Amino acid sequence: MLKITLIEQQKNSENRFNIFLNNRFAFGLDASICYKYKLKTDMELDESFIETILKAEEKDKASNYAMYLLAKKDRTKNEIISKLKDKGFDEEIINSAIDKLEEYNYINDEAYCERYINDKTKFSKYGVNKIKSKLYAKGVDKEIISKEIVKIDNDLEFENALALAQKKLSSIKESDKYKIKAKLSNHLITKGFSYDTIRKVFSQLEL
Repeated sequence: MLKITLIEQQKNSENRFNIFLNNRFAFGLDASICYKYKLKTDMELDESFIETILKAEEKDKASNYAMYLLAKKDRTKNEIISKLKDKGFDEEIINSAIDKLEEYNYINDEAYCERYINDKTKFSKYGVNKIKSKLYAKGVDKEIISKEIVKIDNDLEFENALALAQKKLSSIKESDKYKIKAKLSNHLITKGFSYDTIRKVFSQLEL
């Protein structure tokens, strides 16, 4: 059995404390963990209780790091998991952090998917195929992508493709119609538009 001989506030953080067991520094803890487990001087701790405390500390660290990541940038569940793995957290700790974030709706892949589609169609003028590819790469579940992708307005999809084609067309110096179409087609494919949409654009441009 080990005894807490000193609880000392860390110099660089008022929310963290150094815990000394049997007059030796043992570990640092967040203030919330100290309060949750009612740690105090002369309190005796067994190995099992110490392990519980340290695991709670790790869970808090993982959750706080995930919140820090989300504050900087909107991210998917899979992206957060990947970042936590890179930080060295084990699977149990990561799952706990993810469960907490999902409970408070800080992570919601359906909502993320909706925001991403809205942004990329309105501002980046991505086609459906590129949006789907990007979301797959971010680890969004295929069912969620399928559910949200059908909400893209077909007229907006066509207008985006037409606008991109017109812009590209103004920079093409070719006079050969087939070469012009080839360059336009390649450009629109890289932006994620389907062959059907591209054919409609060519028809509109009378190519």
